[in-house]
Amino acid sequence: MRRTQWLLALAAGYVDGICLLFLGGVFGSVVTGNLVVLGVSAVQRLPETALRGALSVAVYGGTALLARRIAPSRCLVGALLALCTLCGGWMVAQHDPRGLTQLPLLALAAIATGLQHAAARDPIDPTTAPTSANLLSLACIPVGAVGAALLLERVPWVGPLPAVLLVAIALVVGSLGRQSVSAPPARHREPAHL
Repeated sequence: MRRTQWLLALAAGYVDGICLLFLGGVFGSVVTGNLVVLGVSAVQRLPETALRGALSVAVYGGTALLARRIAPSRCLVGALLALCTLCGGWMVAQHDPRGLTQLPLLALAAIATGLQHAAARDPIDPTTAPTSANLLSLACIPVGAVGAALLLERVPWVGPLPAVLLVAIALVVGSLGRQSVSAPPARHREPAHL
């Protein structure tokens, strides 16, 4: 389960890096960061940034809330579909979305990260005592963002594809982990002798 969370944290950091750099300077998944952006954009009268921040908070929060009762594997399949659609939109936008093109792509990013959050089922809570697993998950988020910044600067056509791969690997690792902890094999019973 921890490896799955680390992969999802890398993917979320990567998607957030895309959102910050190309989709209007807001986060796809960090609600508190977007609330700060909303406050600052209200004071500085930046309605486009406020719109993007509000959209991201609403879509991410709504997705994570609605997906709570969905099986984690199905959440990851949904996240993969959203990320693949984001890849298609990235190509249509010719690797540099601008203006209103950013809004649907930002919504797809927020849906994908909201589903990833719901799939993790063990969210990182900064108010609790940190464990080594949580600290490693937290460290994976900026690593994913750095990966997005470095990779997209050199090969922008790649877009969200690394996040797709990370979530796909998390889905496989998660399903393999569930198989290894499944019910023990049935024991062969000898017929009763009378």
